[in-house]
Amino acid sequence: MPAVTRLLRNEYLDSLVLMHLSNEVSSWPGVRQAVLVMGTESNRRILEQVGLLTGVARTATPQDLVIAAELEPSLGEAEFMARLDQRMRARQRTGSASQGYSDLVTALRDHPEARLVSISLPGEHAAVAARQALKLDRHVFCFSQHVTLDDELALKKLAVERGLLMMGPDCGTAIVDGVGLGFANRVRSGSIGLVSASGSGLQEVVCLIHRAGAGISQAIGVGGRDLRAPLNGIMAEAAVRWLGQDSHTQVIVLLAKSASVQARRRVLDAARACGKPTVVDFLSGEIADLRPSGAVAADTFEKCASEAVRLTGLARPPSPGAGDSEVALQARVAEMPSSRRFVRGLYAGGSLCGEATHILEKSGIRAASNLEEPLSERPAGHLVLDLGAEEYTQGRAHPFIDPRLRSLEIQQAFADESVGILLIDVVLGLGCHPDPAGAVVEALQKASDAHGKGPVVIACLCGTPEDRQGYDRQLARLLHAGVHVAGSHAAAAQLAARLTTLIEVKHG
Repeated sequence: MPAVTRLLRNEYLDSLVLMHLSNEVSSWPGVRQAVLVMGTESNRRILEQVGLLTGVARTATPQDLVIAAELEPSLGEAEFMARLDQRMRARQRTGSASQGYSDLVTALRDHPEARLVSISLPGEHAAVAARQALKLDRHVFCFSQHVTLDDELALKKLAVERGLLMMGPDCGTAIVDGVGLGFANRVRSGSIGLVSASGSGLQEVVCLIHRAGAGISQAIGVGGRDLRAPLNGIMAEAAVRWLGQDSHTQVIVLLAKSASVQARRRVLDAARACGKPTVVDFLSGEIADLRPSGAVAADTFEKCASEAVRLTGLARPPSPGAGDSEVALQARVAEMPSSRRFVRGLYAGGSLCGEATHILEKSGIRAASNLEEPLSERPAGHLVLDLGAEEYTQGRAHPFIDPRLRSLEIQQAFADESVGILLIDVVLGLGCHPDPAGAVVEALQKASDAHGKGPVVIACLCGTPEDRQGYDRQLARLLHAGVHVAGSHAAAAQLAARLTTLIEVKHG
């Protein structure tokens, strides 16, 4: 049956609300699939891929709400739309009855004990709220994307002047005085403090530290752009000095997806002035920068975690992988059709995506990615995608929360007969999907039913047994579906690189 579409002009709904409505409506009898999204370019592309971009939906703008559905013959369009209208009116009544505050000043007046403001607003409004919170002498955690560089620099200068932390914008996670923010994982308290311009990288490191038996004092996210020009580490430097004064922090870890020369020197000088042992992973930074600082260099998140744990006096081996042995995976690769020879990385975490491309490149495997800028088209060959990048998240929830986009990409990877190895991350934590492994397994099953056996699937599982999703439960789901789960993300990417090299040797 053709798609049913409706366009509501200038009707904004939060991406989380839209995700929950889409999931609910898709489960109604007579509904094959339903998608409610804002009309951004990326969302229109997704609607087109699933066959729901028809009629007025093609004219949607980012300010418009698109309702698209495919119905069974038993459910008429008029009946469907009437039920949907009733459901959305009920949601509006529930929302209007809920208690809350219409402005930040009133909220903080009623809660003067609150020392930190968490902001998750559309980017054009986030900077205004953050500036207001800083002027009221509150630390800020800003989850929002799409804040301009000029606004970010101005906000961080204001924070430094007032002795406050401005975490973000585009800050996915932090742990401050034992309280998790954003997508934080549940980890034990300890003596390792972290400053990170890498969201999923921060999660990976703190989870590996926890699983090795050590703990976290503070984990300060500063946003992915902080160590790049023109910000050049302005907040990372302030956060390092903050850790230097924290009596609970005995070891400092510095993380960044990339860092300018000025930023590297700035934060390393601050770390040296603290006099505390420091571990650094700048991924793209030069090791020579570290020698004068006395910091320990690490080139993977796993190495970063193990060095930090070692400096606390503990020594635990890394977690082993689970699933088929590497020998068994080599045999599966050898049996695949000769066309299946490329890596496809589908990442919810941008920092993990960056580490994967770095590890593959060190092995002589150059993969295209959207890490630096959106891809105008999908190139042939190795491809590693950050599905949490801004071009995918405008008007929709982050893939940690809403797995539907990656589920679609998994089906496309199985359908693409050139893909031999599928590399994915499964990230647990506060605010993340309640069963991310289950969503992956469901997508893999659908893809396998439609396209056959498909590529070898390698995953990293970022989380702890204390996370609400349950590390052990998530691991069991992946293993039951035949997914190889590495002990760390670095181990997963390194295994993918070795298997790809084997494929290249096999085919000359």
